[in-house]
Amino acid sequence: MIAFICFILCIQLASAQNQDDAPRMYEEKAEEILEEAGRVLRSYESLYASFVYQMEDGESGYEEQMDAILYTRGDQYHMRIGDNYFISDGEVVWTFMEEVNEVHISLAEDTEGAMTPTSVLDNFREEFRSTWLREEPYNNQSVHIIDMMPQQPQAFYKYRVAINMENHRLEYTQAHDRHGGIYRYNIEALEPNPDIPDGIFSFDPSAYPEIEVIDLR
Repeated sequence: MIAFICFILCIQLASAQNQDDAPRMYEEKAEEILEEAGRVLRSYESLYASFVYQMEDGESGYEEQMDAILYTRGDQYHMRIGDNYFISDGEVVWTFMEEVNEVHISLAEDTEGAMTPTSVLDNFREEFRSTWLREEPYNNQSVHIIDMMPQQPQAFYKYRVAINMENHRLEYTQAHDRHGGIYRYNIEALEPNPDIPDGIFSFDPSAYPEIEVIDLR
């Protein structure tokens, strides 16, 4: 009888140990997958991506969808979503709203959150706590689903990414804000090392007559 009780206790202890180890195992798996995906992106000197931007407002239920493009090289990027432009030379960020002819200027270091579909992979070990959730089908392929929670409080409390299991490509990024809003970038095409138009990583307000400039630096 005593031997039987000891056997049961050993099983319970082993089960508890496995449960304790499981979260760390999923964190380590997420880190390995994200590291490989980041390595693939970092192997490109520059990148062009076309994607679909989707937004769902958690409070009003409003939804919108727009086609978008992205050029990026190092810390520089040029992203167009509909009629809105997000441009950075690595130090300064210009947010140009063409419809109202208005530009906001800020420092890149003061810009919070993932500004492009791929930037969530930058410095992910220092900035996020990541957990692998599952494998699932996506566009006739298989992807890893990973949740990334910021180490420090910010507007977005969670990012979800889908990483292609075959080629480690980032398939989508999904950001969740604290008001129930969901912002998703579905990547349709990636072109490594494209020809990049001159001057695309800066913005000159003087080229737009009567533009309203809001300088937040």
